[in-house]
Amino acid sequence: MHIDKLEFTQLRLLDAISKTRRITLAADQVGMTQSAASHSLGRLRQVLQDPIFVRTSQGMEPTPYGEILCVAISEALQLIHTGLEGKKLFDPKTSTHTFTIYMSEAGQIELLPGLLEYLRLNAPGITIHVERLPEKNQNQALESGHVDTAIGHITTMTNGFYQRLLFHEEYVCIADPNNPLFENGMTLDAYKKAKHGLANSSGMAHWRLDQHLLQQNIIRQSNLVVPEFLALPFLIPGSELVVTMPGRVAKKFAKIIPLRVMPLPVKIDPYDILLFWHERVHKDPANQWLRTVLATLFRN
Repeated sequence: MHIDKLEFTQLRLLDAISKTRRITLAADQVGMTQSAASHSLGRLRQVLQDPIFVRTSQGMEPTPYGEILCVAISEALQLIHTGLEGKKLFDPKTSTHTFTIYMSEAGQIELLPGLLEYLRLNAPGITIHVERLPEKNQNQALESGHVDTAIGHITTMTNGFYQRLLFHEEYVCIADPNNPLFENGMTLDAYKKAKHGLANSSGMAHWRLDQHLLQQNIIRQSNLVVPEFLALPFLIPGSELVVTMPGRVAKKFAKIIPLRVMPLPVKIDPYDILLFWHERVHKDPANQWLRTVLATLFRN
C-alpha cells in the first residue's frame, strides 16, 4: 500500500490506542472526539485490510499485524519528537514532562517518597508514571522510549543499556513481636518451622532468595500466598506468619506497624539495586536530569 493514503493524525491515534488500550483515552490524547477516532480507525482497517485492534475484556488488543505496525509507528513518532525537541533545553522548574519508570513494589515504597518530595520542591510540574517490570519483553519499552528508566535488580538489560549502582539491598525477616517461635531471636530451626507468607509479584531479586534457600535444603512452609507484596506486612500483627523481604522496606513498615525485624538465619550476600537506561536517551537532557536526581537521592 502507499504511505500517502495515511494521515499523521491516524498514526498518532494508533500509537495512543496501543499505549492506552482504550479508544476514549486515545482520542483525548490525540485531540479527537471518540466518534471521530472510531471512524478514523474504521478507515484505517479498510485501507490496511486488517482489524489492527480488537475489543477484549482487557481493552483494545492489537492483532499480530497491528502489534508490528504500532511498534514501527511508535519508533517513527519518537524519532520525529526527538528531532523537533532536540535543540530545546530541559528546565525542570518549568517543565510539565512525564517520566515513566519501571519499579517494583518494594522500590515504590523505598524510593517514591523521597523522589516526590524532591519534585515538589524543585520540579513541581513533573509527573512520575510508575510501571511494573513485565515478565516478557522487558527491554522493548526502554528501547522504544515508552519507559525512561528502570530501577531494580534486573539481569536482562545488557546490550544497548547503561547502568549505575544506586545501593545494596539485603533480605530480612519480619514477624509479630509476640511470636513465640522467635522468643530468642531468629534461628534456622524457627525459620523452618514457621508459617511463611509469600507474594507472587514484585522484585527481580526474589529468585536469588529461593535459589539460595533450596541450595541449603530449606523449604519454606507457605501458609499464605497473596498476589500483591504490599499486603503481607499488614497481615503479620496477631498472626503466626513470618515474611522474608528487603531490609529497607521492612524498616519502613516497622515504623507504622508492630513488627519484629530479624536477620535471615542463613548467609545470603546483598544484591545490587541498579538504575538502567537505554543508549538512545543517554544524551537526552530530560533523561540526564532524571538520572542525576535519582542517583543523588538514592546512591549510597
